Amino acid sequence: MSYESAISGHKLRIVDAHVHLYDGNANNHSFLNQKDEFYEALVGDYSALPRSYLLDGYLRDTNSRRVEGIVWHEYLSDDPVKEIRWGQRLAGTSPVPQVMVALVDFLDSRLEERLDIYRSLPNVTAVREHLGWDATNPKRRFAKRPDLLTDPLWQRGLSLLRRYNFKCGLEVFSPQIPDLLKVVRLHPDLGFTIAVLGWPLDLTTAGYGKWHQGLKELSQCENVCADISAIECIFGLDWRSDGVAPWVLSLVEMFGPKRCMFGSHLPISKLSFGFEPLYDAYQQIVAEFSHDEKDHMFRKVATDWFAIPQIEESRTNP
Repeated sequence: MSYESAISGHKLRIVDAHVHLYDGNANNHSFLNQKDEFYEALVGDYSALPRSYLLDGYLRDTNSRRVEGIVWHEYLSDDPVKEIRWGQRLAGTSPVPQVMVALVDFLDSRLEERLDIYRSLPNVTAVREHLGWDATNPKRRFAKRPDLLTDPLWQRGLSLLRRYNFKCGLEVFSPQIPDLLKVVRLHPDLGFTIAVLGWPLDLTTAGYGKWHQGLKELSQCENVCADISAIECIFGLDWRSDGVAPWVLSLVEMFGPKRCMFGSHLPISKLSFGFEPLYDAYQQIVAEFSHDEKDHMFRKVATDWFAIPQIEESRTNP
């Protein structure tokens, strides 16, 4: 029995802020076909990941909660446009409201064409770029260069988002937060999602201090929301709630419950303890917050931030 059911007899209503649904038969994800040491450096041993993970499997995995919406994130396919069009067909027939976060490259010479395609797909409400660059580990470098956030050409590409009604996720590691902060301040009219708790790499006391300092400044920018997910990528596949809690609570304290949202990171989180223990941990960590504050973190923030359509009964489970 889940934490929520045990204490209240009701399933927690959630909008899952970070999900990957994919079909290895419809789209090619190279890292699923053969071991990729760079992807493994992010998530650990991922040999147990299925070649496809679709909505029916997701609903089985999340049955302990009442899912009222899903924020579907692109999943590093070889053809991002083909993948997002596939995702639109999936969203169009889904019994659960879904919105999509599509992949961009702000240096792409055909960026406007790509953004126009995304705008033509009604369920695309956000885009993201993988900019992580670990100065100490070459296997954890996903940007073309370490200096993209300060590149005027890259920033010019980012500025094109002013023509579109998309939120923007810039996935970085915590040492890159100072450069991200400058970008966010230069674009107060764009909404930015900070992923993976700001992705701390150094979990020591000193590392926590640097992470906190950077996130504290970023939290003062009202155009930023925080995505709390991918716990296993930060703290390892054998993470413990008491090790995660100080970081999550600090983030919520900095951004406030009305700018934080929880996500499952399924199916990657199944490489660790899976959905129910993860959401039990989330709920225990924020147990002292008010009902309204918890409802914001688990449901309302993601709904509003990603413009998830509302329906009365998004799922049959009570």
